[in-house]
Amino acid sequence: MGKLVEMKGMSKSFFGVKVLHEVDFDVDHGEIIALCGENGAGKSTLVKILAAVYSREAGTIELDGEVLRHTTPADIMKKGISMIHQELNLVEDMTVAQNIFLSNEPTNKLGLVDYATMNKNAKELLESLSEDIDPTVKVRTLKIAQKQMVEIAKAISFDVRVIIMDEPTAVLTTKETEILFKLIKTLASRGIGIIYITHRLGEVKRIADRVTVLRDGYLVGTKDVTDVTEKEIASMMVGRDVDHTVASDFEGDSSDIVLEVKNINGDILKDINFSVAKGEIVGFSGLIGAGRSELMEMIFGLRKFDSGEVLLHGKPVTIKSAKTAISANLGFATEDRKGTGLVPDRSIAENADYVYRVKNKISFLMPKDINKRGREKIEELRIVCRGTDHLVKNLSGGNQQKVVLAKWLASAPEILIVDEPTRGIDVGARQEIYNIINGLAKEGKTIIIVSSDMTEVLSICQRVIVMHEGKITGVLTGSDRTEDNIIHHAANVM
Repeated sequence: MGKLVEMKGMSKSFFGVKVLHEVDFDVDHGEIIALCGENGAGKSTLVKILAAVYSREAGTIELDGEVLRHTTPADIMKKGISMIHQELNLVEDMTVAQNIFLSNEPTNKLGLVDYATMNKNAKELLESLSEDIDPTVKVRTLKIAQKQMVEIAKAISFDVRVIIMDEPTAVLTTKETEILFKLIKTLASRGIGIIYITHRLGEVKRIADRVTVLRDGYLVGTKDVTDVTEKEIASMMVGRDVDHTVASDFEGDSSDIVLEVKNINGDILKDINFSVAKGEIVGFSGLIGAGRSELMEMIFGLRKFDSGEVLLHGKPVTIKSAKTAISANLGFATEDRKGTGLVPDRSIAENADYVYRVKNKISFLMPKDINKRGREKIEELRIVCRGTDHLVKNLSGGNQQKVVLAKWLASAPEILIVDEPTRGIDVGARQEIYNIINGLAKEGKTIIIVSSDMTEVLSICQRVIVMHEGKITGVLTGSDRTEDNIIHHAANVM
């Protein structure tokens, strides 16, 4: 039996710029193949050609030996190729069943939608995925992990042969990720080919059979996962050796406590106490819903707390708004960089200058000054762009995150909170973000990192504070900073 999918000589250009250069790629029956590369490497373009979202300029595609001609996404789905996008493609105000069978609804003798049959079939599909989701509820009422399972149910609602998954664990907890991995293995055991796009190299080693790496639109190579290490995959992606950041031994100046949080209660938070020293990088870890982001929003004045106090340099402060926090020399890079971190339709210069203007009470826009400060941040943070007028929405994820940091660094904060600093960012850009954070700490800035990535907090934070259901359940330093200890404290099963 030949390959399930065989793509040969894939080439594609956008606006005269070639983004794929005669790339070969294949998937076998029942195989899980990881597709890796930095942002802009061509991963999404390649799979979108397979899904007929994009047309190809050159090359051939075969599905089980059948040559696929230029066709539509709907035709490709009928042939058994389904793509689950990173940003889930569901209709929030329709029911689960309606989403699963959208454009493929069962009908009765009168040609009308047979809702009873549709709900029954949806329930059976979800049960086959070990999911107990009511098919009649609206999608907007579901959790992210449940929505992803609805997408998978939608994918297997017809005779699926290939499933493309783009960063499927980006917003999942550790437990939810384990459930997804088990499901992926089950689907592969049925002979379905899985194309798994991810930046998380630990996942590649755990879930994939082979890994294909692209760089700058070229095929670097395809390897059996058992034959390569995470570091070797990273080096293939960026074209050079990648040194993994290790948290420095410097734990801040313990004689200079910059921030103290005492007995904070509110929302789900219960009696929160911690302090951070000048020059320290402290990580907050825990499962989704543990209260980490809520705590940071309270410190920054975006959310009220019922009791307790925040102290800066030993003095109690009242921070009622983001403007007050900025005046108190705090910065907060939120986790949703496209929603609350940036204005995507504005330029780098405008985005990077916003907090500076707020702090310095500048009401008039002076393009010359804005562009000057923008150029300084582009150079300082090595933002890859065509200039200060480059629209943020047209930057890669890593460069967008640098603009978020530029926005806050322009105001020279003494304390910088960074929530999910590298979510959805490739390994090369991730290392650059870590270097920036380490550099800030060496300058005496106090950094608080909130991250769902245990490897991240262990690699960059000297101290890790773990939360569970609104409480601090562990403070890990030195040799106690291990994944096992984080998991135990995060689940509160010590």
